Amino acid sequence: MSAQIPETSRLRGLMLVAGREIRVRGLAKSNIISLIVTVVIVGVLAALPTIIGGGDDEDAKIGLTGATAPAMQAQLEAMGGFDITVYDSAADAEKAVADEDVEAAVADGALYSRDGVANDVETQIDSAWQAASVQTNLANAGLSDQEIAGALTVQPLEFVTLESGGASGPLDYFTGLIISIIMFMMLMTPVQYIAMGVVEEKSSRIVEILLTSLKPWQLLGGKVIGLGVISLVNLVAMVAVGLGVTAATGMLGDLPPGTASAAVSTIGWWLIALVLFGTLAGGVGSLVSRQEEAGSVLTPLIMSLTLSYLGAIFLLNAPTSTFAKVLSIVPPFSAIAMPTRMAVADVPAWQIALAIGLLVVAAAGALALGAQLYKRSVLYTGSRLKLKEALRRAA
Repeated sequence: MSAQIPETSRLRGLMLVAGREIRVRGLAKSNIISLIVTVVIVGVLAALPTIIGGGDDEDAKIGLTGATAPAMQAQLEAMGGFDITVYDSAADAEKAVADEDVEAAVADGALYSRDGVANDVETQIDSAWQAASVQTNLANAGLSDQEIAGALTVQPLEFVTLESGGASGPLDYFTGLIISIIMFMMLMTPVQYIAMGVVEEKSSRIVEILLTSLKPWQLLGGKVIGLGVISLVNLVAMVAVGLGVTAATGMLGDLPPGTASAAVSTIGWWLIALVLFGTLAGGVGSLVSRQEEAGSVLTPLIMSLTLSYLGAIFLLNAPTSTFAKVLSIVPPFSAIAMPTRMAVADVPAWQIALAIGLLVVAAAGALALGAQLYKRSVLYTGSRLKLKEALRRAA
């Protein structure tokens, strides 16, 4: 009667393989350089709005004169970002521009400047001029301050969406786009590494030595866990740098309200999807003995990932369409499509629950299939095994 292996020994073997993958792959120079380059790019992209708008923090110095000066000063001060100086005459205001005491001046219905002003500043000054002119004209017509205030008070437009669940704005669209790209990249990389690692160990016959002290499921599971940890660290680093730079530049408040919850939810979807695609990658990788053949067995997985990504991009423009709803529920497409859809639309809770349930079931099935393929094929050497042949082989 064979002795039963303690559960702690099984887990220890699993963690040893995972630790080996982290040391070999995670601490490799190529991965570290790639991570540094990626976080730098993310940081630059997060700071790009501030870089492009650099120098806008300093108030624009504007000179005013004439009958509309008091009303216009009130308008510009309400807008913010202006340092106002009121002059006694148009000549004084024009001289201040020439002497570079102010960037521009409004006098006699004209905007004076040395070599022009920025478009946004020009737009604000023109808006303030028109509002101040109306206010001054109403005062000259004999209206009281209360009557003028009533005449100038306009109720803002009420935004009514006839069909709920549509994308609420450009930031939501951008958030969904970033989520789909990150999900695609963070799944594609470990899937390829898992398959290549299996083929490498098989072709060098190292796997035969490892299997003398480890079970096949420990080798495959440890590889998926190890590469998953590396990808998760990379993902957390990108998110941390992106949010950190955004907060440092004061742009964090401009992000959509659900950005944080969408990011946390994305990690959960990614973990389930990694189990699904990662175990299948290890299983199909064991069907071949050479790196040159790895691409052929990985093609179905790469195609399904690519179609999931393209489908997610499509639903960004039509998140409430029937196609988008189906795509975000049916696995494996839901792994990328549902978190993307959640970022741009209000998704019913039952659809999210159904998508999670189906994806978990699919991941469990993929885990069973991948483990069986690996167990039956990893010691086989020679030409590529077909899927049916591998499943018929004795375990």
